[in-house]
Amino acid sequence: MGSAALQLDLTTREVLVNGAREALTAREFALLHALLERPGAILSREQLENRIHGWGEEVTSNAIDVLIHGMRRKLGAEAIRNVRGLGWRVVA
Repeated sequence: MGSAALQLDLTTREVLVNGAREALTAREFALLHALLERPGAILSREQLENRIHGWGEEVTSNAIDVLIHGMRRKLGAEAIRNVRGLGWRVVA
């Protein structure tokens, strides 16, 4: 599952970035899985928070930003794009 540059391995919970394997934390995996399920679609902060946090779990206001920042370091700055005021997406 994924674009040409990013492929998510659902069995090992790793991502292939241009052929190189990168390990993901559980939350990174959940976030990337949500984005790659709908390439090109913009997912809001609320949609992403619902995917990566359990019910009743308190979420800090910048949790998604911190997670995406770390993932961009692993996957490349252009892997996850911000659409100002709307959310994030991966390129289709």
